Amino acid sequence: MAKILVQFDGSNFYKKAKKTAPTLHLTHFNYASLASSITKVQPQTSIYYVGEIKKYPGNKKSELLYASQQSLFFTLFKQKITVKLGYLLMSNGVFHEKGVDVQIAVDMVRGAIKNEYDTAYLFSSDTDLIPAIKTAREEGKKVVYVAFENMTSCALQKNCSSYVIITQKMLMQHIK
Repeated sequence: MAKILVQFDGSNFYKKAKKTAPTLHLTHFNYASLASSITKVQPQTSIYYVGEIKKYPGNKKSELLYASQQSLFFTLFKQKITVKLGYLLMSNGVFHEKGVDVQIAVDMVRGAIKNEYDTAYLFSSDTDLIPAIKTAREEGKKVVYVAFENMTSCALQKNCSSYVIITQKMLMQHIK
């Protein structure tokens, strides 16, 4: 039986899913079902990577965002999806996610070298991951780029073993 790794770049997935299906509420979404639908099997490992939102007492916006993220984490936990956290760094009043892409790349490369998977499904359009993709493929692994309709990366299509396109209809089929 093939060993499957599913990697969700949380921020990337969220932005593209919301553009594809604006009414979609991602705390009411069945990520595990989408992953199984795309992989055609029950993946052994599914990981959701995202920058951690901190709660600052007295800051209503941070408290609301924190509560929303905790709700998402509970949804993922119930679906047996592992959450790996990066962090958010504020620069000039704007938050930037840090450490997430590196975690995705490390897990992809380590898993390839240690033979933890045969095929990785990458839910991300981040071209910074191309060196990790190339390394995984050099180790004999398949890497499938999972893209959203009208928002695909030609560079990832070129560097991955194959690709799958998520449509609005596909997303809407996985609402809980």
